[in-house]
Amino acid sequence: MDYREHAPLPALAHLVELLWTLDGHADLLRGEAQPVFPDGRCELILHLGDPFDRIHETGRVERQAAMLFAGQLTSRLVLRPTGRIAIVGVRFHPYGAAAAVGPPQRDLAGQTIDVASVDRRLGRSLREVQDRAGSTLDAVACVQAVLLQHCADAAPDPRVRHVVAEIERRHGLVSIDRLAQTAGLTRRHLERQFLRQVGVPPKRLARIARFQRALRLLEDTPAPRPGAMTAADCGYADQAHFVRDFRDLAGCAPGAHLLQRGVLTEFFRRDS
Repeated sequence: MDYREHAPLPALAHLVELLWTLDGHADLLRGEAQPVFPDGRCELILHLGDPFDRIHETGRVERQAAMLFAGQLTSRLVLRPTGRIAIVGVRFHPYGAAAAVGPPQRDLAGQTIDVASVDRRLGRSLREVQDRAGSTLDAVACVQAVLLQHCADAAPDPRVRHVVAEIERRHGLVSIDRLAQTAGLTRRHLERQFLRQVGVPPKRLARIARFQRALRLLEDTPAPRPGAMTAADCGYADQAHFVRDFRDLAGCAPGAHLLQRGVLTEFFRRDS
């Protein structure tokens, strides 16, 4: 599998965290289902190869659109490659996707939906990229050109940006009431702005940030790391709280994840 990350153009950096490409074939993953965990980001996904299947918790299998918008994940997403893998992804800052698509982000949370049904104009432009791009690398430049035309002038709410930055700087160990106060908002107003621009409330984003830190600590420690140590380092009340939170966001206990983690999980993990 060839996974690469690409810096956004400076004019898009206030909205886009990075672009990524993935090339390969389902055979390299043995056709196995791959979990992807919440990371606080929405994404645009263009398949130049064969779209993936999404496997729902009920067992229902849904073939993904060739060009889709992935809203904020609130629990794990399970995907299965179906053939040739050639993907271009745009990973937005938590508040960045609101500038690219029309509907409030809360309405798209948990969904992987055809871009054309979310924003028809953006969908038409990205369809042209799919039709003419000869490779994922070619498509990266074309996708950025589309986004420059579509949303480069957008200005995310600086109050939301401030709160997001504090949540991430402190790995979710924050007081939402205090953050709202420093942003000059009531907690209720801050939550409304987050639901519209980010897709989840600030408390949920903080929970995801804490989970992502725990995920890094678990995966990057050479020897098995005691759950109680990870719980303490990440600010959980106790080990039981950590395990419950991990199960909710990852769909399994921490130990089970380390035994069965998928390739896509490693590619799309937050590393900062």
